[in-house]
Amino acid sequence: MTTMISPDSHSRTGSCTNHGLYHIFSSFFRTAGKFRNYQTAFLSAAILFCSSADIYGQKNTNSISFDKKEAYLTSKGNCFISQSGYKGHALGLHSESEARIPLKLEPGFTYRLTAWLKTSSGADHIALATEGLGQYDTGTSSALATWSEVSLTLQIPPESQGSFQLAATVNRTANGQPAFIDEITIQRTGTFATQHYAGIPPRKQRQIKTELGITMQPDKTIEWMLDCRLGMFIHWGLYSGPGRGEWYMENQGISPEKYRELAYPQSGDLYFTAKDFDAEKWVNLAQKAGMKYMNMVTQHHDGYALFESKYMNAFTSKQTHNRDFVKEYVNACRKAGLKVGLYKTLINWRFPGYYDVTGTDCKPNRFGYTTKPEHKENARLMKEELYCQVKELMTNYGQIDQLFWDGGWLGQQGTDADAAYFWESGKYLSDDNEWPVNPYFRDKDEQTGQPLGLMGIVRKYQPNIVVNPRSGWCGDYTCEEGTAPVKGKIREGVVEKCISLSSGWGYNKAMENPQYIMPLKQIKRLCADCMVRNMCFLVNIGPDRHGNVPPLIEQRLLEFGEWVKKISEAIYGTRGGPWEPVEGQYGFTFKNNMIYVYFLDGFKSDTFRLPPVDKGMKAIKAYDLCSGSKIRIDNRKNGITLKGLHLSDQELPVIAIEFNRPIYP
Repeated sequence: MTTMISPDSHSRTGSCTNHGLYHIFSSFFRTAGKFRNYQTAFLSAAILFCSSADIYGQKNTNSISFDKKEAYLTSKGNCFISQSGYKGHALGLHSESEARIPLKLEPGFTYRLTAWLKTSSGADHIALATEGLGQYDTGTSSALATWSEVSLTLQIPPESQGSFQLAATVNRTANGQPAFIDEITIQRTGTFATQHYAGIPPRKQRQIKTELGITMQPDKTIEWMLDCRLGMFIHWGLYSGPGRGEWYMENQGISPEKYRELAYPQSGDLYFTAKDFDAEKWVNLAQKAGMKYMNMVTQHHDGYALFESKYMNAFTSKQTHNRDFVKEYVNACRKAGLKVGLYKTLINWRFPGYYDVTGTDCKPNRFGYTTKPEHKENARLMKEELYCQVKELMTNYGQIDQLFWDGGWLGQQGTDADAAYFWESGKYLSDDNEWPVNPYFRDKDEQTGQPLGLMGIVRKYQPNIVVNPRSGWCGDYTCEEGTAPVKGKIREGVVEKCISLSSGWGYNKAMENPQYIMPLKQIKRLCADCMVRNMCFLVNIGPDRHGNVPPLIEQRLLEFGEWVKKISEAIYGTRGGPWEPVEGQYGFTFKNNMIYVYFLDGFKSDTFRLPPVDKGMKAIKAYDLCSGSKIRIDNRKNGITLKGLHLSDQELPVIAIEFNRPIYP
């Protein structure tokens, strides 16, 4: 499981004029002492922000490259300057570490911040977030073991001081390898504009675009995700035997021949027995946890397929266990009325050509592969197997609702978009591609007769399926991965937040230790922050080698399900809004004539005044979804106020408010 964000053009230098000079605020030294283990700050390496008369779309900042002693604080753990940067040096973070970079921007403007992140394979994500901007705080993350560019939109309101911190955090790294952040660039993009409405703000519209010959699904096709809201993710495969995460093969440099042994009894205690696999038990757990859709890993980067495949070089559960686990899973989902999702990676570590696509430049790897001309053909065979198996997944299991692409990059380097030329992830194959798919494994467009690319095959056989962007195509929906806090405004389009309740995605021993299981309070908070920002919430489980869900994970999911059951009407079928959430205080969902207020830890009052509503709208009744108690309503000309709240008695309460007409007529 990895996070991939396609890069925009990357600029490391900018023009400088006399219209603006902004630097790390001088109070930095005065505030540094409040942090536990802080690094020395260097004002001589202050960040310069240079504006221009044309503030729109210009490149007007210098980047923080860490090639010099840039100012930062270590507020937790161990942070350091490393020579292993995206370009030159980088800021490194070991496990359970946090680095903070104080910044000051001119209030009243918006900015685009970009940074390059990298973590170690099999480790948790590295998260990047702002602190000090209140409701305008935002964040992102990456779990990719190669350098990937992330971006944040910064909104600095006129009333602010412009001072805030950029925090980089990582929970757990792997194999002693740190996570990194490098090449931070902040570019002014426009003026801050507070939107004032006489009543309910207009609904945000999803932007439909066409890329690589494929058009994103219309709203009516993808909105089932926003109706379902909650889903279960399942990582299960040969890696479940050793119990060291889904990246076990690559992390340990285990040869494909040796790794195959995990599928057979000769591997002893590492044997992937699958003896207790029961898809209906997984589905039953998902239902009890409040999940309305599921997504199962059909094949991870190790190349072991949990389904039957006719490709001559395939390595499958049908061969090793005489079972098609994907078929059993799909049937169980349909029987329970859940939407069906499949995860499919593009890469395959069984092929040396993955690290040496051209046969001229073998990328660093733990398998001992070196540059060989025949690797180019080996890469083509990897691509060919992918095309064969994607068609099998799209044709052998009936209707599939969601496809979670992963692993679009090559050789543990670059991005999904960077590798699209190789995978040919759009509608059609190219006649002059250097890695042609054998005609026997091709498919064609019935109207044009042209051979189909990856998304062409997917849409031909599953016209209503929704997919993410990790094949190199823009995707119908996007992903935010990892346990980093969800901040910022209501998301445009459909966004899925996917998390694991313990370290890693595939089974590991931490899942049996209560110390490493996500607290229920944190799960609720992540879910609430997703709901009020109009996002879906995908929660991962990593069953063990026998097919059993770790008891502590199961228990936590059942606890979460009890809370979901109480507030279900504030989740299913709702949309985030109509007003933007206030970070750490409250946020909203709505449907029909109902508005639901999620109250977070930071809100302590016993009264709450709603933002302005449309003329003629009145609150008819209000009640606490967790306790069932009625809430007093004060409908006055100057606004609607809820009174007599007892929020301290509960953990993350939700108040339902019924109005005399629909929120959006």
